[in-house]
Amino acid sequence: MDFTKKIRRAGLYQFWLMFAVFVSVLVSLFGYFFIAGQQGANRHLEDLQESLQLNLNRRLQREVDDAYQFINARYKSAEQVIMTRSQNEVIQAIEVMNSLYQQNHGKIPDAELKKLLLETLRGVRFFNGRGYLFVGDQQGRSLLLPLEPAQENTLMVDLKDDRGNYFVRRFMQVSSSEEGRGYVRYRWYSPGDRSVMRDKIAFIARFEPFNWLVGAGDYVFQIQNDLQQEIIDHLQHIQFGKAGYLAVLDRSGMVIAGKGVKPFVGLNLSQLDNPHDRERIFSLLSRVKAEGFIRADWYQADGQPVDNQLVYARPLPVWDWVIVAAGNADPSLDLLIQQRQAILQSQKQSNITLVLLFTVLLLLAIGMIRYYSRGLWRVFDDYQSNLDEKNVTLSENARSLEISRRIVDAAHEGIMITDAENRIISINASFTRITGYLFSDVKGKNPNILKSSAHDYEFYQMMWSSLETEGEWHGEVWNVRKNGTVYPQALSITSYRNQKGEIENYIGTFTDISQRKAFEEQLEHLAQSDSLTDLPNRRSLSCRLQHELSVLKRHPDRQLGLIFMDLDFFKQINDSYGHGVGDQVLIIIARRLIDTVRSIDMVSRVGGDEFVILLGNQTGEMQQTAISLAERIIAAVAQPLTVAGEPIQLTTSLGIALAPVDSCDDTHLMECADLALYHAKQEGRNNYKLFSLWMTGVKSEQ
Repeated sequence: MDFTKKIRRAGLYQFWLMFAVFVSVLVSLFGYFFIAGQQGANRHLEDLQESLQLNLNRRLQREVDDAYQFINARYKSAEQVIMTRSQNEVIQAIEVMNSLYQQNHGKIPDAELKKLLLETLRGVRFFNGRGYLFVGDQQGRSLLLPLEPAQENTLMVDLKDDRGNYFVRRFMQVSSSEEGRGYVRYRWYSPGDRSVMRDKIAFIARFEPFNWLVGAGDYVFQIQNDLQQEIIDHLQHIQFGKAGYLAVLDRSGMVIAGKGVKPFVGLNLSQLDNPHDRERIFSLLSRVKAEGFIRADWYQADGQPVDNQLVYARPLPVWDWVIVAAGNADPSLDLLIQQRQAILQSQKQSNITLVLLFTVLLLLAIGMIRYYSRGLWRVFDDYQSNLDEKNVTLSENARSLEISRRIVDAAHEGIMITDAENRIISINASFTRITGYLFSDVKGKNPNILKSSAHDYEFYQMMWSSLETEGEWHGEVWNVRKNGTVYPQALSITSYRNQKGEIENYIGTFTDISQRKAFEEQLEHLAQSDSLTDLPNRRSLSCRLQHELSVLKRHPDRQLGLIFMDLDFFKQINDSYGHGVGDQVLIIIARRLIDTVRSIDMVSRVGGDEFVILLGNQTGEMQQTAISLAERIIAAVAQPLTVAGEPIQLTTSLGIALAPVDSCDDTHLMECADLALYHAKQEGRNNYKLFSLWMTGVKSEQ
């Protein structure tokens, strides 16, 4: 039946009632789709902006932490720089002197040959012009002293530093020793300042043809100052992101480095003309008590001041500096803001269009509803389809914006994006720089093409479990470059979910931490080794002993041995010849011990002249093996040695304890070996004793 006839039949009242219901439903649907579309788009853009800002904050902290680690490592390397460079210069000088000696010996008088050798070394400079070579004879006479030529040909054997060390005599002892070379630590006045002595390190070596000593060295504080300038130059050129930079300030108010504060570098707060600049720098320094994020009035990379800027600051105690990371702005964040404004403008225009369209449709409906009810429904369907198409367009634009943000190549970290099936769909330039893979090499592939054999199946299971439960994973992994090189990464993986909670992408960011790992390995070696002999220290011994004892618990048929030893009357050597000679004796004894023990045994120095030998566990009886090794050690130590021109004869006493015969506890086993050593000394020294239970009672009674 015709719709118009129905309206007429029902009467005018029914018609307007029906029309009001229709209009109400139409308005409600329009409002729902309009509000839902706007809220969804805005929520999506806000999530993206928050994620970008979080990454920027992490970047600020990471840059400051990397700079902090770099500065500490360089500061601690000052003495090693002096020792390495001084040794290289002296060795090179002796090679040149030997070459000249070979060419001219017998052809010219020795007096002329000596003068030729000395003048050849006179002009040699290093350590930024401060370092020089000096030469002396075995009577303590200075033959070459380039900075003080007036002191040449004078006896300097009685020179001593402010700690009472006759360092020229130490030069002579080192050069006349069996090896003929070594390092000497002492103190002397720095150039231009005769009021205070400073620490200095020199390398001394013997020139055999004339029995001269040749040396070179430098002040520790000078090398630290050189490294300080090197560090400042390094930090000055660090830039990350679009405009991120590092600034370095002194606690006293001195501006040391920083791209954004370049006009103030080298100036103190009191020297700044602008009171606003003084206030900005003073306020930031006063607020930095510990490392962390703060909001402060600071500067962009171009030097323009910015109020309430988020920066990351960390104090550096070694030089009383403060490191500040600021100005980092991701290009994708700017692009996101621009796109958001464009979308909002587009939404506004679309909303106006929809309102106009709705008004036109409503007016047409009023005139035609009594005649064309079916047509009205078609118009409504068309309107709904148009609204759906616009929502689809908005969703596609937002997704396109997200993809554009992920592939920005400005980031220093390598970035990799996969789809929900973990197939690579995008990388950035840093990914290629670090791994060597082009996008064409990895497109559509699983990221497991990068993994090495360093991690087992459980490691990756835990990684995926964290991604599924927490939405992110952070850690260190060992991966493989395209050329096959295995290297360490600091890796962060984040899963991105859509509004329905479904995973759409995985985003991985990583950096190459090879250099940091090398620093950590170097520090670990220093912590596990004795600084004089380079033998394992007490800490390494304890770890190894606990491990060997745990093996014994699993293998009852095995035994191990522990030998405590010290050098008899070693204190007399230090008192008679000095600690320098004593140190050389300990080094020689350490080498002899290494040459004497088996490959499975461990030699460690636990303090003074005390050494501990851990005999690796073996099947069967250990006692005879330990006795045989103790006899070889006594014979090796008794071999004569010459240090600093002095013949020295040593003996040693040893105490032996066995596990599990004497104890299965590491601390108690070491006490047993120490007690056996005590009885070896009580019975005349230069012998060994096996631990026995009666020893505990005897020592307690004494």
